[in-house]
Amino acid sequence: LPKIIATGGWSGGIKIWNGGNDHRDVDGGETTADEAALDLLGAKNIVHEDRIMGIAMRPYLTSTTSTEGLTTMVASASIDLSAKLCKVTLNEDAASDSMDVEDDGNKAKNNQHLRYTIEECAHLKGHAARLCSVAFHPTGKFVATTSFDHTWRLWDVETSSMAEGKELLLQDGHSREVYGVGFHPDGSLVSTTDFGGVVQCWDLRTGKSACHFLGHARRVVCSEFSPNGFQLATAGDDGTIKIWDLRRRRPSASIPAHTNLITQLKFSHSTSSQNGEFLASSSFDGTGKIWSTRDWKLLSTLEGHEGKVMGIDVLDGRDCGVVTCGFDKTLKLWK
Repeated sequence: LPKIIATGGWSGGIKIWNGGNDHRDVDGGETTADEAALDLLGAKNIVHEDRIMGIAMRPYLTSTTSTEGLTTMVASASIDLSAKLCKVTLNEDAASDSMDVEDDGNKAKNNQHLRYTIEECAHLKGHAARLCSVAFHPTGKFVATTSFDHTWRLWDVETSSMAEGKELLLQDGHSREVYGVGFHPDGSLVSTTDFGGVVQCWDLRTGKSACHFLGHARRVVCSEFSPNGFQLATAGDDGTIKIWDLRRRRPSASIPAHTNLITQLKFSHSTSSQNGEFLASSSFDGTGKIWSTRDWKLLSTLEGHEGKVMGIDVLDGRDCGVVTCGFDKTLKLWK
């Protein structure tokens, strides 16, 4: 299977793209059976009634249920006051039709000829204001959402349905709008950030705050635990990435990373080691940047978007790459 990239748009739709393929032919050449990188693999034009603000993909290792043919699951959060879960499945009709439609220009227009289908399977309702971010628990069994209603919520993936989302936890410990959310690699902690500059770490076993961090001058919109589990990276309006030492519960680094709001942070998650070698960041300043996790120095600047860079992620595997999406309505893959 190719690496799958999921994107959500302001039109309320979700699309699935090919992020490349790790498999090789016996002679060492590239396989030819799969589509080229960034080819459209699946699309559902209307998932939400308004713009999608956050999107997340269920961890591959736990993306198996009793539903035959299920490939993975995508969670989305929207300003229409709801989050949704969509299952992504292999389109059996696409394989037989792919040769007929490959060159007719209709491949991206006709969803029945795309390799994957996207089907809504759960509607998570309960927030009283627009939603901001969404994240899957490392086990894939739970999903967290944040909202302008000053709360974040934890939902059960397996028992939620279109009729009712199964809410497991409602946490109202923030005094301002809650935006960023991220899970610790072992699943014991979840971090949330708010517009007051507060970063909270919650113990999922008790539902209570384990610690909090103060240091950002303005709104904090993203948080990401490092794969080693000892550090938390946060960023937001002040253009600074802060690295927090979870064992000592204090800041360990402050990186003047961007000249405008930082929209997303992602650590590389190596398939052979738990320690990510770099941290990727995206910003309204029109760039993505790659930082070494050893000394937090800049490794590379990704320039190419015309305008704000809305998101960034790391494609793990043999050929590690970075994908960015922008206000210019483009998706870019960086090697």
